[in-house]
Amino acid sequence: MESALAGMNLNQRIGQMLMGYLFGTSAGDRSPAAVAGNRLVAGTDTAADAVRDLGLGGVVLFDAGGPGPGALPDNIVAPQQVRDLTTGLYTAAPVPLLIGADQEQGTVLRIRDGVTLLPGAMAQGADGRVEDARDAARVTGADLRSLGVNVDFAPDADVNTNPANPVIGERSYGDDPAAVSQLTAAAVEGFTAAGVAAAAKHFPGHGSTSVDSHQDLPLVTASRARLGAVDLAPFRAAIAAGIPMVMVGHLLATAVDSRLPTSLSAAAVTGLLRRDLGFGGVVVTDALNMAAITKRYSPGEAAVRAVLAGDDLLLMPPQLVEARDGLVAAVRSGRIPASRIDESVRRLLLLKWRLAHVQPTPATDGAAVAARLAARSVTLLAQSCGVLPLRAGTTVTVAGTSTAAARLRTALVERHVAVTPAGSSAAASGPPGAAGSRAVTIVLAGDAAAARATPGSVVVSTGAPYHPPPAPAAWLATYSTDQASMTGLAGVLTGASPPAGHLPVVTTGPTGAALPRGSGLTALPRC
Repeated sequence: MESALAGMNLNQRIGQMLMGYLFGTSAGDRSPAAVAGNRLVAGTDTAADAVRDLGLGGVVLFDAGGPGPGALPDNIVAPQQVRDLTTGLYTAAPVPLLIGADQEQGTVLRIRDGVTLLPGAMAQGADGRVEDARDAARVTGADLRSLGVNVDFAPDADVNTNPANPVIGERSYGDDPAAVSQLTAAAVEGFTAAGVAAAAKHFPGHGSTSVDSHQDLPLVTASRARLGAVDLAPFRAAIAAGIPMVMVGHLLATAVDSRLPTSLSAAAVTGLLRRDLGFGGVVVTDALNMAAITKRYSPGEAAVRAVLAGDDLLLMPPQLVEARDGLVAAVRSGRIPASRIDESVRRLLLLKWRLAHVQPTPATDGAAVAARLAARSVTLLAQSCGVLPLRAGTTVTVAGTSTAAARLRTALVERHVAVTPAGSSAAASGPPGAAGSRAVTIVLAGDAAAARATPGSVVVSTGAPYHPPPAPAAWLATYSTDQASMTGLAGVLTGASPPAGHLPVVTTGPTGAALPRGSGLTALPRC
């Protein structure tokens, strides 16, 4: 490690601290869109050129694809294409490379083909079993490793204490610090077993916010005592479990630093995370192209402030060359000591060495893990007597044309339920306990959409279940829309399996009464 460091000049050392987003579906992609994107963010024609010429420490992959300035790349098309892309990037790198993705499962998912799609974090919180959270991370990590991705920006360690949080919600395991801590630690163990570096996020905690840091700088007004008792608990657990990376969020946590975003604050990074919590691994910023930062700092100044704060890896500077040049100038002027750069590069080289020498165990049980987790997470929150299970002679309409609705239709048909075709008029549910044939409408709803569901429908919250539907025939939560979750839901709707999940958050029921954490009818009522 020391010999590798000694062989690098200043530009190369600083390059190791940059993890950029690059354009193209192959390392040498010279399509007009790829060339234009790479020239904009890196000053090179291809992704391979950027990795080689800038000596980047890492590359993060996206499946976005969009025109114009500020657009993110579309690097992900098919499994073999991703393998070829990562192989090309590794080949171009003069120093072993970190290749990362946001593969949280649930709502934040970059790679969908050739991998196991699993229920997301809040569904895992409804399941509540540490072994299932561990297995979910192990399967996710093994899939990524097989595609050449060695960093996952997961798990989300935020404690979602604000039901109106616009960006976390079902990405969190729940609102109980102890439960979130246990599941976060289990996920770290699973990723470690798979040979993938996990990055717990968003330190010191994004769960109480009412602003999305992609749009502006969120304010965290919690006292230091509350931060310690609630938001920091999962990060302590992650560190105790051996987490190799922690991602610092763009948050104005006034109890820590009333002036600077936590990602650019020495009080947050060097003081709270390193000194107080004892974290010795790699600290990565949240994406530096987010408006919480770009509204306030140029790419060069943001990079300098991040390094002065104590960050090791600068994620997604919108202008890689400007970030590098700003850091080089700051070192040469004495604003940043050269030793400070070396500290970070040593941590990064150590992480890369460990990833290169790990012996992961391939996961072959992904489908079984997904099915088990989904079956254990479906939560029954309210039901009128006699609505469920769906009886013989019942005709079901699954409202909507979403992918999740199509998945549920398929799962119900496989259980011999008569389902009206997609696009048919939704029939109103018959009265509970009505004799003979009847019609039932099932509405799959995200959080706020549940409140707009038609009374008398069977409503399923596929996001965080904070907004109760009005007078539902039944209200369930899957917290996720993957195929396993829809299959597990079909099992509960037909009575083939019990609703085994428990609420991982405090919410309100359809009558306005509070539903405490841990709520959930674990059997269909007998009528």
